[in-house]
Amino acid sequence: MRTRIITLGFFLTLLTIYGKEGRKLDTIYANEKMNLALFFPANIRQGIVGSDNFVFSYNREKGQTLGLLKATNGEPSNLLVVTTDGNIYSYIIKYAESLDELNRFISLSDSIGHENKREPIVKVEPIKTKPKTERKKEHSNPLLEKSCAALLEHPERKNIAKRKKGLSLGIKNMVYYKDLVFVQFEIKNKSGIDFDIDYLKLALVSGNGKRKSSYQSIPLIPSYIHKMPNITRHAETSRFVYVIPKFTLGDNEKLELSLKELNGNRELILNKRP
Repeated sequence: MRTRIITLGFFLTLLTIYGKEGRKLDTIYANEKMNLALFFPANIRQGIVGSDNFVFSYNREKGQTLGLLKATNGEPSNLLVVTTDGNIYSYIIKYAESLDELNRFISLSDSIGHENKREPIVKVEPIKTKPKTERKKEHSNPLLEKSCAALLEHPERKNIAKRKKGLSLGIKNMVYYKDLVFVQFEIKNKSGIDFDIDYLKLALVSGNGKRKSSYQSIPLIPSYIHKMPNITRHAETSRFVYVIPKFTLGDNEKLELSLKELNGNRELILNKRP
């Protein structure tokens, strides 16, 4: 307890120092239904929220730039994050019933300062122009759209499915291309009731969910989604494609899919192992 009090006191002191700069803090909204993913420029060393109705989680063991924020209804609070390069980020956090964003990529210029200096630090790197032949090609949406459409016409090579009370969720194709993975999904509805889709989440999962100390879930955020429907009606089959960053499954890892019904209790969870 003494260590925690000293640590919190240290960060409050930092807030006082950097508050003198007069920078208005951004506000981030979260709720209990969705994970708000925050991607920092460097691995997170420490993250603190000021109220129990907010939870900020990150990989403390391996180090990761990704942090997840969730909230239950309550008073606004603040989030303070220190990254391994010593930069400090501070935000006002509030609860909201619905979220306008699920992913936020935070730049170095958002830092309110550095833990070892009193003035905010923003590194300005000189712009280096590479020859066109050396520039990395960006994935354009038209290219992704064309590739996804072609995959939907491609013969199915996988048949990994989860069935429950007339509903089924399946993986029909999984194609690796450079730094991306194209995953074709299929939802079949023979339940007699239309299925309104709330979300389909993907995550890399390791450990045992019953033992929280060993359990770890890393969300896989789609770069592009092709023809995902809002609803799959009774007797219909929906096929669509997620484009996600390239990943590989370790011996103790699995790919977990979670399909949730909007305004309902039906949920399908599908696990794919190596």
